[in-house]
Parts: sequence; structure tokens; C-alpha cells
Amino acid sequence: MAMQNTGRGTFAFPDPSGSAKPWRFSRRQMFTRSAIAIGSLFTFLFTTAIIAHADATDDYVRTSMDKDKIPGLALAVIRDNRVIKEQAYGLASIELGVPVTVDTPFVLASMTKIFTASAIMLLVQEGKITLDEPVVKILPQLPAKWADVTIRHCLAHTSGLPDAMVDDVNIYTITGDRDELFEMLAKAPVNPVGENVVYNQTEYVILGMIIEKISGMGYEEFVQSRILKPAHLSHAGFGDAWSIIPWCSDLYTAVDITKDHTKILERDGRPMMLKDKILRYGSNATPDYLAPAATLNGSLSDLVSWENTLSEGSLLTAPSVKEMTTPFKLNNGKDGDFGLGYLTGSLGPNAVVAYGGGAATWCFSIPEKRLTVIVLTNLQGV
Repeated sequence: MAMQNTGRGTFAFPDPSGSAKPWRFSRRQMFTRSAIAIGSLFTFLFTTAIIAHADATDDYVRTSMDKDKIPGLALAVIRDNRVIKEQAYGLASIELGVPVTVDTPFVLASMTKIFTASAIMLLVQEGKITLDEPVVKILPQLPAKWADVTIRHCLAHTSGLPDAMVDDVNIYTITGDRDELFEMLAKAPVNPVGENVVYNQTEYVILGMIIEKISGMGYEEFVQSRILKPAHLSHAGFGDAWSIIPWCSDLYTAVDITKDHTKILERDGRPMMLKDKILRYGSNATPDYLAPAATLNGSLSDLVSWENTLSEGSLLTAPSVKEMTTPFKLNNGKDGDFGLGYLTGSLGPNAVVAYGGGAATWCFSIPEKRLTVIVLTNLQGV
């Protein structure tokens, strides 16, 4: 999983696949396709004097939205801890004609994982757990054959554990019940720990369980009270498509669906992209146990507050953030694709760290340049 070197000014984003299953490759392909698209915007902003060319940025965004049929988008650029661009574009709801604002919550999907990772790091800072502690030591109900898996492995997607998800394209899990899930996963084979990077939902389910066990609180309660509230994420909250989330943007998709309208259309294990239209996204099934991996919703202003909180060091210390954004070392000594929650890449000679969700939302940062770009859209597979 070597990082691509594409030259100065081009964003290289790894494909964290690590699996031969066609459906896994297709989701990673869609995940990476989204990253490349948003990465192009990141490259434009990085190579343009954005303060002097605000109109050019707006023109670029609107042209990109029109080209890719993106209904709504929210963009923020933070440089040297100062917000130099915070703008909303388009519609949160096509049907109702409701515009996007900087306070419009979006479906953040796997962006949730960075907040779960931050909750874990907060417990590490407080001395309640260590990153290299085996997960079975904290959760003895887990299979004994998972004894070598640590918290660090789960954060970096290097645990080798079987995945709770059996169809990453249509978001189908093995079962909707958490206890039954682990009974079934216990029968599945495991891969060597620390050997490869394989993006995995089971790991973050486990991390959520650890947060609950150590804190004595429910996962969502802990994250709301210890992470979101102190960081002033006033529009953020948990919930899937069944939940009533005030002012939340609708979600649309650029991926085609089957004729019976029951799932995303695939051919040879790959989702089929629409060419001339978009659809309302119809996936509704997200088990409660996936909350630590996927069910947070939040606005552009929320993520700006979050990035500022991290920069200030008022919640997580600078060493904690540094550890989270440093690539995990695999058994062979090579860098993995992830740090502790963050995906790592490069923009020419500059290291880039990022987190994203649902092939629709992204946050990219160049730590050395003290530059962060946040892009939230309501089009899956953009």
C-alpha cells in the first residue's frame, strides 16, 4: 500500500482496500474517487491565493457542483488558526428548496470515527487505558483468539479482525444485534495483527464498547458530554436516516439503483455511477452498534469549531494529536495508510492528514502549513 508520488501540487490518496472481495474494492474505489474529487478542490485552494481570489474560489466551487450535480455544499478554509473562507452553496433539500447554511447539519458517516478516536485518546490522556492494551483485557467477552489485537490496531485498521459489514456498498451488516454479531464473528477466521491495513467497522464497534466500559456511560452520552459539548459543536448529534434531526440536509446519491429500488446497482462488484442525474439516497439501515463508526451528523460551523479546538489543545494535547496523525508502522516497518483514525497522504512534498465519510464529506489538513480545508456535500459518490 505504497503512497503514490504524483508530483508537486497533486494530491495522492491511498486506496485502503486490503481485501480481494469485489464489494470491498468497489466501496474503497468510491471512497477514493470522492477523495480525489475533493482533493482537486484542496489542490486548487492550496495553489491559489484564496484571500485575494474569493470570487475565483466561488466560481470553481459552483462550476464543480454543476458538473457533478452536487445539490448542496459547505466549504471552510482555515489557515494559521484563522477562518479565511466559510461559505455555503446550493440546496440542503432539492424537494423543499431549502438552502444550505454554515449551520446545516450534514450526514458525516465515517467522519464519526475521528470523534470516536478522539474519545479514546481522551481516556488515554486521563490514564484510564493505554493504546497498546489488548482489547480482550478490557472486554473479556471477546474471543480469546483476538488476544493480540490492541486499541492501537483498532484505531489504525490493522487488527486483522473480520468485518461486521458484509456489503459495504449497500451498508448491510451481518446482523442488527451486537451480541449476536460477536457470536458470529467469533467463528470467522482472523488475519495476522499489524500485517495489513483493511478498513473495518468491527474495530470501531469495539472502540465504542471500550469507551462505554471505561467511562461507565453510553457511547453517545460520553461523546456528547466529553467531546462535542466542550468543543462547541452545537449542531452535531447522532442519528441515521430514521432519526428526526432538525434542519439536517437531505442526502442524495450519484450511484444507480436496481430496478426494484431495493439497493445500489452493482456490476462485477462495482457500483454503477449515474451519468445524467442524481437520486435521493434510500439507505436506511444502520444498527445502533455502528454509532461509533458512522452515525454522527454535523455542520460546517461544527467542524470549524472542532478543528479550532484541536489547534488550541484545549481538549487533546499536541502530543495526542501528533500521535493520531502519524502513520501506523506495519510489521514490515512500512507506514500504513492510517494513523489513529486519520488517513494519511501527500500533496507534493507536504504530508496531508484527512478524514471523510460516505463518499460525500472530507476534511484535509497540511499540518506543516497550518492549513485545513473542510468540504461537506449532500451527494454520496460525488
